[in-house]
Amino acid sequence: MLSKATSDKNQGFTVIEIVIVILIIGIVSVFVFSRQLDGDVYNAAVVRDQVISLARSSQQQALGRSDVAMIIRPTGNNLVITTVEDFVDTNTFTLMQTSSIDMRSVVMAGDVNITDSCSATLSTNTLSNASPMVIQYDELGDLYRGGVTSVVGYPIAVTNGMRLCINDDPVVSICFSPAGFPFQGNCQ
Repeated sequence: MLSKATSDKNQGFTVIEIVIVILIIGIVSVFVFSRQLDGDVYNAAVVRDQVISLARSSQQQALGRSDVAMIIRPTGNNLVITTVEDFVDTNTFTLMQTSSIDMRSVVMAGDVNITDSCSATLSTNTLSNASPMVIQYDELGDLYRGGVTSVVGYPIAVTNGMRLCINDDPVVSICFSPAGFPFQGNCQ
């Protein structure tokens, strides 16, 4: 027969055993969740939010000024967004503000006066370092003209708005109303 002292030692777990089990569960969880989370969608959403914020800032800076433009230029793994005034072309301007955003695994394309969903009508005007997107504002902050610089007919007068397709996904894409206001999602 077991004594009372011996039977008490055999019941339950020690603190060390519980800590080891919690650590193992934590390590396994990290690997499982990292496989299930899609970093591409997260990065695209961050890029979208930063572009919207900088576009609103550019629109505000355009109030009362003429020839203010926002230039969106992918450069390697970064997206460089520059707000300029005295805009003549993508190389001749007066710098107002510039920002750089990590855009790994993000592809961007832009259109002027096409307001369909990015998933319904895919854009063929892909942005690159050599072909940035330019958005020009008038002194009221409204869209004036712009587009991707490599498109025939650039700069295009804005009548219906502009869209910036990010990974051709309407959830993370950006629409610019003719009044110059940027917002996420489809233009319609």
